[in-house]
Amino acid sequence: MSASGGVILIENANPLRAQTIQAIQAADRECVAVGDLTEALAESRRQRPLMLMLDCSSFMPAEESTLSRLQELRRMVGAPLVLLANLETPTEFIESLSQMGADDCLLKPLRQHQLQPRFEVAATPTPRVNPSSLGRLGPKVVSLLHGQQNFAWRTGELLEQSGYHVLYGSLEDEREPPPGSNIELHILCAASREELSRVLRLRHPEETWAGSRWFLICPGGPGELATHSGGGLVAGFDMTQVFPEHVVQKANAWFSRVSNALQPEARVPFFCPVEYREAGNLFGDWNSCYSYDLSPGGIFLRTLVPARPGAAVELKIHLTTQRTELRGSGVVAWANTYAQRKAFSHPVGMGVQFLGMSPKGLSLLRELCGVDPAARNKPE
Repeated sequence: MSASGGVILIENANPLRAQTIQAIQAADRECVAVGDLTEALAESRRQRPLMLMLDCSSFMPAEESTLSRLQELRRMVGAPLVLLANLETPTEFIESLSQMGADDCLLKPLRQHQLQPRFEVAATPTPRVNPSSLGRLGPKVVSLLHGQQNFAWRTGELLEQSGYHVLYGSLEDEREPPPGSNIELHILCAASREELSRVLRLRHPEETWAGSRWFLICPGGPGELATHSGGGLVAGFDMTQVFPEHVVQKANAWFSRVSNALQPEARVPFFCPVEYREAGNLFGDWNSCYSYDLSPGGIFLRTLVPARPGAAVELKIHLTTQRTELRGSGVVAWANTYAQRKAFSHPVGMGVQFLGMSPKGLSLLRELCGVDPAARNKPE
């Protein structure tokens, strides 16, 4: 594999695999095709790939051992993992692969207008936004350091949907926020109280607390760690007793942002292939991705190349289980492109707020989102 980085295609030998290889090579990327994850691990040790592509139909249904090897491969390589699916790929299988770290999903057959932008963004590190440029009247800046990925990702996405600017990082990341970051809320999300205590001692000595605001989150809650504020404002959360929505509600209260428009709607996990394109362009090309959350007001999509925030988009939501297609339109509320990072601590994709849908589509949407928001109220 070339030094510029190629693609490892994980797909069983079949007559259609050659078409996928040709599409990747036509985008000026070398492609190494392997038949299983063991071969993929061996090839990755020889040369780090630019991207991993996994054909869903080659691994259905996936055994637990297969998913574990895929997760090991994803963590070792650090390159984005793109699923190759079709309109018959079960939603349950997409959900399983999402939990293993899938960053994107392409519908086969592959097309050049989908491949080239993904290769470019994977090859070019995206610089972090300098929050100091936002100004005092801009969005509130939140630093979110975590070792508990799923809870932190959902919290960050809800904060973004509520208008906050979120800087993501791993608890193991040794980099400190640059001077002038204007961070107004620090969130530490750890897997245990011991880990939380260790991070506070190493990264945030007592003299850094004065005048700052902190959320400390871990299973069982931070206990006495939340009482040693050192002049700062500190709130503790027991991860087993609250949802990310409660963390956002607390942030809104601290910053006096109590408008109902800032309260993220209750969401349900929702996995399926989705296509989108710029609204109003009847001859525009469709791009593909996959959804991971759905609410009556919007859908949350995982993709390496999201549309720009504020863009109007058309949507085709492929409900593979129901064997039907849900069409609608929306506007991109927030978007994060893929960035090279030391740890998996940056939600990739976009949140799309629904603007228009047929009565039949709205009825089906309410059925799919059949969750009582009151069920997510904070436990007594």
